[in-house]
Amino acid sequence: MEFAIIVAGVFVALAAETWWSEREERQFEREIREDMIVEFEANIRILDADITENEEARNRIGMLDDLNDDALLALDDSNISEQLVPYLQWAGFDPEIGSIQAFIENGNVGAISDRQLRLLLSRWSGLLVKNRRVNLQAVDFQHIAVQPLVARASSDQVWSSGERRELRALLSYLLTLQGFVLDNQRELREAATDILTFLRDEH
Repeated sequence: MEFAIIVAGVFVALAAETWWSEREERQFEREIREDMIVEFEANIRILDADITENEEARNRIGMLDDLNDDALLALDDSNISEQLVPYLQWAGFDPEIGSIQAFIENGNVGAISDRQLRLLLSRWSGLLVKNRRVNLQAVDFQHIAVQPLVARASSDQVWSSGERRELRALLSYLLTLQGFVLDNQRELREAATDILTFLRDEH
């Protein structure tokens, strides 16, 4: 009889501990979801601004893309040099850095009990990896190939026919890389919207 009471007491204690642990996990997940709503609202605002800026930047970066050789060679030297600096500005997306971003990047998505939310967050995480890669490609190409040409030609304010053709080719390739950046940002915005919609529906 005494043994049965001890066993029963152990089971009750284990059940209470399990209940308390599950209660804490549910509370933790509720808090995470609330933080996610705030953070992904901010991410969407950032992405909207970046996408708008990059759509305008693509028009500027593509300024020489449609010009034939005659039109390219007829451009005024100073006009090319003066316009290139603002033309090469564009936005690489940096997510809102907070507890949720750290939670995702530290590989803790598995702590989320809802499978659909885990999948949505995993997609977001994968797109962020892609975001870093395409941003790095565009930045490296601009720094390694485009800017040295601009600096060389701008030093004497004279753009030779060869430099003009080289600039057109380089900007055309940069335009392609910027297309990858912009496509990724649109995918990120769609993913962020899906997460936010899911969280608000479940809230």
